[in-house]
Amino acid sequence: MTISRTWIRPLLLGWLVWTIYSAFHAGVLSLSEKLPYLYALQSTLLSNYLMALYTIPVWFWTTRVLAQRNWLAQLLGHIAGAFAFAVGWFESFCQLFIWLYGPKIFEFAQLERTRYWQTLSAMTMYGLVVGVFYMRRHHRQLREKERREADLRLHTNKMELAVLKAQLNPHFLFNTLNSINAMVGSNPEGARQVLARLAEVLRYSLESDRRALVPLAEELRFVETYLEIEKARFGKRLQAQLEIADEARSLLVPPMILQPLAENAVRHGIAPKEEGGELSVRIQPRNGRLEIEVSDNGVGATKSRKEELLNNGTGLRNTDLRLRKMFGEESGLQVSNGKSGFSVKFQIPIQAEAAK
Repeated sequence: MTISRTWIRPLLLGWLVWTIYSAFHAGVLSLSEKLPYLYALQSTLLSNYLMALYTIPVWFWTTRVLAQRNWLAQLLGHIAGAFAFAVGWFESFCQLFIWLYGPKIFEFAQLERTRYWQTLSAMTMYGLVVGVFYMRRHHRQLREKERREADLRLHTNKMELAVLKAQLNPHFLFNTLNSINAMVGSNPEGARQVLARLAEVLRYSLESDRRALVPLAEELRFVETYLEIEKARFGKRLQAQLEIADEARSLLVPPMILQPLAENAVRHGIAPKEEGGELSVRIQPRNGRLEIEVSDNGVGATKSRKEELLNNGTGLRNTDLRLRKMFGEESGLQVSNGKSGFSVKFQIPIQAEAAK
């Protein structure tokens, strides 16, 4: 019969504890009874190793028989268990001592003289052992509860992120279809090209639903495709500039995290400006974090308008919530007005793409 690996460590730890206790017990016995230490050590090792064997049925009695009963039944059960443990251990120890050393040595040791003290000591040990079992069970229950709560929080967080992302998809699609509708009458060929690019965007959106993070290079291609769709409508009124550090392109970011920021810049910053404007995307790693900024030189926004965009606008609000849930409060969006236009920044921990 083989012993499971999960039992090896507890058994070794138990053996070590009982051995150390026996060595200490032997020292006390040697001093109090004026016995040679090695003789006392033999006796305490025999006594305590035998007691350690008796803790096995105590474990079964505590964790299997009494565990599901009420407190009164457990109390009465442990009183009976302590008495049976103490009497059974002492009688077994006496018989084993006689078998190993003979009746004369047993009489010389005068173990019968200490029967009641030994029994009381064993009942106290029973209480300590049972206390350890209860503490271990409570610790395991606490860890199991924490694990279940962590799993529940993770599941809830994933569901919330999925809902936030799901809200972005129809929001983006609705706005893009409006752009196509505006072009159909005046520029049917342009509308056809926009539909083709929209198919690419939707394909990326569907594929990204299966991944929590994607390489920045993929996210940038998605944003560039989106900007091509918008340029078909705005023409020269919309310019775009991407300043991306080369070492950042392989780093991981949440999918569809840049497009809502770019859309916000186009819709609320550049579109209302008669001569149009330029959208800028700047991304660089710094101090273990990836710094991302999307800005425009459009009409800008008042303080109340900034608050409305973050609190009520689908794109910015959902992006802000996604970042905070995934990376913590310090990764939320930071919005501000520059010399002209509007700027949105955020930082996330650097996460490199795993080698394939």
